[in-house]
Amino acid sequence: MKRHLHNSLRALFLSLAVLLSLPMLAVEVDGINYYFDAETKEAAVLRKNPNNYSGEIVIPESVEYEGWIYIVTSIEKYAFEMCFDLTSVTIPNSVEIVGTGAFYGCSGLTSVTIPNSVKSIGDEAFGDCYVLTSVTIPNSVTNIGNRAFSNCSGLTSVTIPNSVTSIGDEVFGGCSGLASVTIPNSVVSIGDGAFSGCSGLTSVAIPNSVTSIGDGAFC
Repeated sequence: MKRHLHNSLRALFLSLAVLLSLPMLAVEVDGINYYFDAETKEAAVLRKNPNNYSGEIVIPESVEYEGWIYIVTSIEKYAFEMCFDLTSVTIPNSVEIVGTGAFYGCSGLTSVTIPNSVKSIGDEAFGDCYVLTSVTIPNSVTNIGNRAFSNCSGLTSVTIPNSVTSIGDEVFGGCSGLASVTIPNSVVSIGDGAFSGCSGLTSVAIPNSVTSIGDGAFC
């Protein structure tokens, strides 16, 4: 009960923060909310209010609105947060940024496709996605935010590409089902608590490139 109350209050405060920090006019097209930038002709996926994304979501690479074609380049922060009935998401090969908390708390999310266009995965982007079973991070990604996959207890394997140079704080913290992980030679630092609580992890190979391992990294 306390956990659900905490999550509800957190969602309320984050929603208020989003509303205050993103002065965007949301336009719904085919069930997905977007912000359209008239100057760059780019589109960003936004949160719904009420936030009721569910089932299988396929985000298109481009969207037509009022006679113009907009390229979908980002999923804004908290766009799909707490969408408990969301089961799968396909991100198009035009998206470069998956924002902070974009899929946080999507407890029914079993699969997600991250394309080679994505460069950055924000803090807690997939945190508390308990039934997410596997994820492949493409070689285009250079930044994985803190707690990006924290508490994804259903996650059994993950491949970190050689484009990543650091593994942030608690990125895979609480991933109790994680049995194997590949750390490439590009990584030079492993953050605090990066793999803390990974009780299913039996072995890990740390490459010679790593010069720093944070506190409680494998606690």
